[in-house]
Amino acid sequence: MASMLALVVIVIAFLAAFTWLQYRMMAVHDRELFEALQRELVVRRQVDRQTSRAELIRGLTFRNDFFPDERYFVLVEPSGKVAVGDLGRVEGGEEILRNPGGVVWREMVDGQDAYVASIRLDDGSVFILKQIDRDREVIARSLGRAALISIALLILVGLVTGIVLNRYVLGHVRNLADTARQIMRGQMAARAPMQQRLDAMGALTSTFNEMLEQNEALVSGLRTVTESLAHDLRTPLMRAQRAIAAARVAHTALEQEAHLQKAEQAMARGLQTFNALVDLARAEAGLSRDSMERIDLGALATDLAELFEPLAEERGQRIERDITSTTVFGHRQILAQALGNLLENAIKYSAPNSVLRLRVRPGQLAGASEIVVEDTGPGIPPNAREQAMRPFVRLETSGEMPGAGMGLAIAAAVARLHRGRLILENAEPGLRVRLQISAPQAL
Repeated sequence: MASMLALVVIVIAFLAAFTWLQYRMMAVHDRELFEALQRELVVRRQVDRQTSRAELIRGLTFRNDFFPDERYFVLVEPSGKVAVGDLGRVEGGEEILRNPGGVVWREMVDGQDAYVASIRLDDGSVFILKQIDRDREVIARSLGRAALISIALLILVGLVTGIVLNRYVLGHVRNLADTARQIMRGQMAARAPMQQRLDAMGALTSTFNEMLEQNEALVSGLRTVTESLAHDLRTPLMRAQRAIAAARVAHTALEQEAHLQKAEQAMARGLQTFNALVDLARAEAGLSRDSMERIDLGALATDLAELFEPLAEERGQRIERDITSTTVFGHRQILAQALGNLLENAIKYSAPNSVLRLRVRPGQLAGASEIVVEDTGPGIPPNAREQAMRPFVRLETSGEMPGAGMGLAIAAAVARLHRGRLILENAEPGLRVRLQISAPQAL
């Protein structure tokens, strides 16, 4: 419908332009014809002045006899006698004879256009010149044919272009619709077929697939979090319930207090798991992008290092800093939480009296930066590193260390929020965690 409307508008615009062009060409033709007739009258008057009247009459009679279809001449004496031609062949001849001068348009009996020019000679005679304008009809017919051919070609090209464009657009839309139906049937990995085209539809397909990838990641994350939540919250809640029940039937105050302490510990563990879940959901859903701003990542890392240094000193540990001031576009609170989780894990899993390392350096691309945290703990085997970045996953190397298994998962989600990634490496000994940030200013 839109293509047909556009085609109609183009045809109307073409007709308007053609009408204006025809009007201008006819105006130029009329002006040139009028000027030619005026020059003819002036020339004949000069001939009448410089030669005898008899020579003028012979010349005009010769022109009328041998070239009657080009121009027709009439010469009327002051007495009213017609010396040359037939006044009856001139439309409106009597009226022109009474008031000669100038050029007038007359319509002939057969519908053709005729122009009549007249001038009064020095002795009072009236010289009349009539010319049939056959060129106007020829010009109009030629322009009409050109306009019809042009409109036909324009409509043909428009229809062909519209059909091809509609098939191209509808093909892309059909692919998007088929992909959407697959997603609705639960096939979350379905993607629209990509074509190597740098056009608007290619960009739309690419954006559509990016949206599906993000939706798949969110749905997968929500499924993982929901399943883990049902599993990990059930245990502390059941422990708290049993402890409270045991406290109610305790025989002594000391025994009751011990059961209540167990209930508090179980509830604290459940609350810790729930808070970690909320933090992960915020990062995974990208709800913090609207609050992003330009921040000094070096200054943020320095503040976090100073905040966790007392905790490290309690274990006889020391945090070495190699911090370069670098500016990034990100969310201060979320980044601080991710870095805090990494420092907390490094302190928790490193041996007493060990050295931890914290580095902040700019990345290779503009606006990119990297945070590196190294510990001296047991590390994570290469085959378990991807699993370690999932929510609520606690590896065997964690031992009896407290926690909800969310530190690396939150850091990985924060990295994705800032268009970066979280990389786990072997620090020999220990674990090296690289939090890369490459969020542009316009997300």
